[in-house]
Amino acid sequence: YRVLRTNLDLMIGKKAGSTVMMFTSFNPAAGKTFTVMNIAASMALKGAKVALVDLDLRKASLSKALGLEHSGVAAYLNGKATDFRQNLDEIQPGLFVLPVGTLPPNPTELLLSDNFKTMIEQMRSQFDYIFLDCPPIDIVADASIITEKVDMTVFVLRAGRIDKSSLPYVEELYRNGKYKHMAMIINSV
Repeated sequence: YRVLRTNLDLMIGKKAGSTVMMFTSFNPAAGKTFTVMNIAASMALKGAKVALVDLDLRKASLSKALGLEHSGVAAYLNGKATDFRQNLDEIQPGLFVLPVGTLPPNPTELLLSDNFKTMIEQMRSQFDYIFLDCPPIDIVADASIITEKVDMTVFVLRAGRIDKSSLPYVEELYRNGKYKHMAMIINSV
């Protein structure tokens, strides 16, 4: 993960300000939640201030993996909470996690809200890196909405789980620029 951290920093370059990265996959069980947790922890180890946000508003995989099932991003996006920062948990020095909270009935609409845009803008002013754990692209439209607010998309593929015939589709996503500054991580090789 330190090698991945270094490669991501090289890809980002010397841009001023914070960097927002979404992590998605082609299908479930690709290992994106495990990958994003470890990369975020690795970034925090180098002294960066990092936010890790569970935006899989249908499964809350990251929240469950970390045992954080209190109110979170869903409450802020639907207007039930006025400040998302009160639901941030510092799980190691410099690494803050915003769980989903209660799974909402309307995730796509929440991501289209002004609150989502406001949250990302406020996080940019407070963190060096913001990592967004997103659902797979083949299930829902959420990743297509989230990409509008990010600087980079990290696409996680799992060897043995991805059908090789779908790789041309992944390449097409890259060439068409559907996801901003797309990179791939192949795990379980």
